[in-house]
Amino acid sequence: MVAGAEIGHDWPTVGQNLRVLSLIFLRLIKTIIAPLIFSTLVVGIAGHSDIKKVGRMGIRALIYFEIVTTIALSADMHAELPKTEKQSATDIIGT
Repeated sequence: MVAGAEIGHDWPTVGQNLRVLSLIFLRLIKTIIAPLIFSTLVVGIAGHSDIKKVGRMGIRALIYFEIVTTIALSADMHAELPKTEKQSATDIIGT
């Protein structure tokens, strides 16, 4: 990351030409994430012999997801609040 920032700062045209490599890397990461999550879930569920444990684990995962998402959204809204107070209503709406 430091090398990329240094190249982008010192040689901006080279950094823009290397953007293709970063886009390819991001597409490869996006391609591998879905099968990785699916296989992790299948192996995790198949490894449990008791279906009640799987159900409890699923409910706990949903509750954890909801709590963490709510915290992240409220933290983001709290961080953005001072910015929106300084803007006028027309800037926010975009007209």
